[in-house]
Amino acid sequence: MKRIFLLAGPIALIAALVYAATLFFELLPARQVARGPDAGLQWLRRELHLSNQQLTAIARLQEAHRPRCQAMCRQILAADAKLEALLRQNRSITPEILAAMAESDRLRSDCRQAFLQHVYAVSEELSSKQQQHYLTLVSNELLGFDPTP
Repeated sequence: MKRIFLLAGPIALIAALVYAATLFFELLPARQVARGPDAGLQWLRRELHLSNQQLTAIARLQEAHRPRCQAMCRQILAADAKLEALLRQNRSITPEILAAMAESDRLRSDCRQAFLQHVYAVSEELSSKQQQHYLTLVSNELLGFDPTP
């Protein structure tokens, strides 16, 4: 009986080391991709098995969309800061708070619309199988729903 307990410790240690090594090497490609400057594009390339031509076209679309996206993010942050300041200054709903809320909602809606335009532009560069997978990924992760019927 003592031999079993003496063997259990080293066996558990070996099992833990094998698990840790497996986990490390399983996650290594994801960590390497995330370090690169175009991590999102590299992930998309792997996920959708993009050709070089598709990757180049999508990279151009990303670069064209980035300034608009960044500008919209700045506008949303500014609107949120304004709304937060109004909420701290007041103890009830005021016309200014309602206007700030409406502006924040409008900016978010505009951002989602611009994002969807970008998504559909990207999907035009894909095969029909890639399109379906891409639209499912994007809608599940960023929009919160699944477009598949």
